[in-house]
Amino acid sequence: CTHIRVPKLLTLQNPQTPHPDEILALLIVQAIELWLRVILNDVKSALRGLDSDQPPVYQPTKLLHRAARLIRLLDLHTDIAESLLLHDLFLLLPLSGPLDDIRSAQLRELESVTEQLARLEATGKPTQADSAHGLVGRFGRWSERYQRLLADLFERDRPQAPSFDEYLKLDELLKLQVGAMGDWAAVGERPTRLLAPEQLSPDELMFIVVHQVFELWFRALLHELDQVLATLDAPEPAIPEAARRMRRVVRIQELLAEMIHIPATIAAMDFLRFRQMARTVDGVVHERGLSPASGTESYQFRELEVIAGLKHSVAYEEFLGGNSELHTRFLTPRLEARLKQPSLPEAFHTVLAKRGLADVIEIFKPADVANPHADLAELADLLLEFDHFFQLWRFNHLTMVQSMIGRKSGTGFLGPEYLKETVGLGMQGEDDRLLRTPQIRPRFFEDLWEARTRMQVGEQE
Repeated sequence: CTHIRVPKLLTLQNPQTPHPDEILALLIVQAIELWLRVILNDVKSALRGLDSDQPPVYQPTKLLHRAARLIRLLDLHTDIAESLLLHDLFLLLPLSGPLDDIRSAQLRELESVTEQLARLEATGKPTQADSAHGLVGRFGRWSERYQRLLADLFERDRPQAPSFDEYLKLDELLKLQVGAMGDWAAVGERPTRLLAPEQLSPDELMFIVVHQVFELWFRALLHELDQVLATLDAPEPAIPEAARRMRRVVRIQELLAEMIHIPATIAAMDFLRFRQMARTVDGVVHERGLSPASGTESYQFRELEVIAGLKHSVAYEEFLGGNSELHTRFLTPRLEARLKQPSLPEAFHTVLAKRGLADVIEIFKPADVANPHADLAELADLLLEFDHFFQLWRFNHLTMVQSMIGRKSGTGFLGPEYLKETVGLGMQGEDDRLLRTPQIRPRFFEDLWEARTRMQVGEQE
């Protein structure tokens, strides 16, 4: 979390209206601007490589392929933004400035560099043309769509309102990508200097940004799930509202399941360049790179797991408690507060009890049969989707990590063998185990999965 500046990142969302869901607009548009940072850097770096007189290398092609893939990912971001911000929430947010141009400086510069790429593509040189193929047109189509989204989302020419850049705090946001390789440090000590964003390799910049974008989306998920829990906990639970928000959660999960593969666009050998390096000076081992930072430090992801129901897992309880071999503190005060709140499965079963239902199987009927609990059945199906995509994210995360580092240990203390254990695809060796209890992560709504097995259609139906 410290390496990718999460504490600072999550202070940069300051709504301008009383609308409780405006935070979602800030998170989504900031995520898009972070991706524009990577695409712009990749295309500029590729152009420098293609124009070089040095012997050709694969790097420019790799960067252009990644840029094209990220533009496809931006289309998915924009799908969610249009559906959620415009068609669901009907947000209209105030901004100052002229009505005819809402582009950020990054977007304007990216339009310029893609024009350079288009001219290069027109030269007809095979390597150059193949590398740029499709990217220019794809970016142009997405850019037009994105600007229409912004035009519909923001009301312009409001003198007391912030500008687009001020609203998104872009100046601060785009200074948070600092690298970990500035200085060597003795093992266990923090480096005293970090690389500035402009000193980063394209791969390290992307690696930092993808994790920052994940944290923005995690915050969006927490916002939605908190509202679901509040709705279910009300004296008169509004089940359709809870289902509407769970549908948003599932849409975001679909995006995250796709986004988890993006780090694998870093070639394995290129990742090693900033992952971890070591040297010995006067008998003392010094390191630089990502280590000992670890993805397990994502405290927002821990919150999501607790809300989803993992607080009832003995293995997860041991994980949060930690031990002397785990240098990361998981059980923060915020997480301790989460553990005292009802989880999503608990909230759902409380609603069932309020309806006088002793068995979840009672809420399910064929679609053409009258069902007094159809609202609960719809919510239950969305909870199963939520559970499914959470497990899919874990599996995709494992395969992404394996493609980058094989069976190496993680930069912190837990690696692919631990991840395989969490998804039930293997067990850690006893010599490698830092936690006594196998760290298998159960499904959150096992009774809903079991209901699928128990379902039967009677003759009367």
